[in-house]
Amino acid sequence: MYPKSLNFDYQNLVVDWISFKFQDSQCDQNKIANYFFNLGFNSYQQSGKLSRPIQEKILEKSKNQFQIFFLNDHPYWKGTILQLSGSNASRFYFLAKRNKIDWQILEKATLSRFDINYCRENKRDKISSSDFIENCYTKLKRTNYKVQLEKNRKGSILRIGNRKANHYGRIYQQNNSLKFEYEMKGRFLQKFHKLLVSNNFEEIESKLTKQFLFYFGKLLPLQHSYLDWLVLQLRPIRKQKTFQLGLQSDYIKSESSINSETLIQFIQFLNYAQNLDYTIQNLDEISYRKVTFIIRDFITYQNPTISSKNRYQFQKTKDFFQRLQTGVLITSFTNNTFQSLIGIPRVTFERSLKLKYLICNVWLLDDLFYYQYPFYIPNFFHQKLSKDQFRVRFKFYQIFSSINIEKEFFVQLFLDSYPVKISNQQKKIIKQEFVELIHLMQDFKLIDNHYKIMSNGHYYSTDRLDVDNISEGFVLYEKFNLD
Repeated sequence: MYPKSLNFDYQNLVVDWISFKFQDSQCDQNKIANYFFNLGFNSYQQSGKLSRPIQEKILEKSKNQFQIFFLNDHPYWKGTILQLSGSNASRFYFLAKRNKIDWQILEKATLSRFDINYCRENKRDKISSSDFIENCYTKLKRTNYKVQLEKNRKGSILRIGNRKANHYGRIYQQNNSLKFEYEMKGRFLQKFHKLLVSNNFEEIESKLTKQFLFYFGKLLPLQHSYLDWLVLQLRPIRKQKTFQLGLQSDYIKSESSINSETLIQFIQFLNYAQNLDYTIQNLDEISYRKVTFIIRDFITYQNPTISSKNRYQFQKTKDFFQRLQTGVLITSFTNNTFQSLIGIPRVTFERSLKLKYLICNVWLLDDLFYYQYPFYIPNFFHQKLSKDQFRVRFKFYQIFSSINIEKEFFVQLFLDSYPVKISNQQKKIIKQEFVELIHLMQDFKLIDNHYKIMSNGHYYSTDRLDVDNISEGFVLYEKFNLD
């Protein structure tokens, strides 16, 4: 079973090159040219020996919008390469996915090269795309990878690896965008030939998408905004540290249909409910998960330091579940289908006469348990907190649970947004709370040990954060494990 998100369309990956290799005289060039001619491809041949080969026409008509090339006379082996590049490769793959290719015509061929690429449009990025490419070049120069940085009239080109190897990458500027290209060939690609000719595109795309994402993810500095798309797609498939009493959820958007305290309690309940037995029930053709549990058990899960028999806490928890059924709009999660649906359509209570426990039945949208951008973060809320502590911890959790690797904490803006005027001593206590949370994230190895501080609108690198140097703000870098 392969995740639905691991496919070319969902990831906006484009097939940019496909070639097939025929040994010796096994290529019936005229037969193949005629077949592709009827599919809208003109055909040409050229020598494989020349750096700038002369193109010779085989079959051609003006109505055909696509092209195939036969490369012959190679200097190192006897055979023919059937080559499709750019939009021609995309068209061939489009026809193949719709079962429009008769693979018998290529029965003596072997898949020899397959390229996919991603085009990232430039946004309001902090640095230019050429500076980003320079940064990638500097990082890769410190590794064992062969890397080249070139410039032409269109801009910078970064070449990664040996062109003759099984894997080769390119990053280059194109109009108002950056293109990330990944070239695969050789032994690595051989296992995909059978999948291709058997039309097993689900497995092909799942494996090659993952290969593409991890290839660039392991090589490039993920904190840069030009790789926001890459971080977004790696989150669901990377290895993550889990915690017995952690919080797991999608990242939290800044806007929410419920207040911060209820939202944290809601996320805690989702984490609790995912380990409960359940049944699936359909309401208005939407799947909901029904879970049943003892309220006291959830109170203990939320905060082990509070007695489950505490009447105030018991009533508070019961009120929480009653509020849920008034309609939790899931705007704090990213999936668009969540935003248009009621997360908790129904909550009921029943008392066990034998055990004298209050039992709660909750119906939750089943999609809530399939996180697209999962975060596992220590639970900062498993204890009694002051209002200031909760505000700081919620803000920290909210910012850290953002998609980007780089996490910006604007401390002064946070203090300025307080609903009441606060003293300098209280400000110091709030900043100390931020520092303690940073230390906790260090202990759990969730952040790198280099940081930045903000001062007069500028950013400065530092290896230590304390109450004195975070007054304006600071930047953390999430550890992103891909091994």
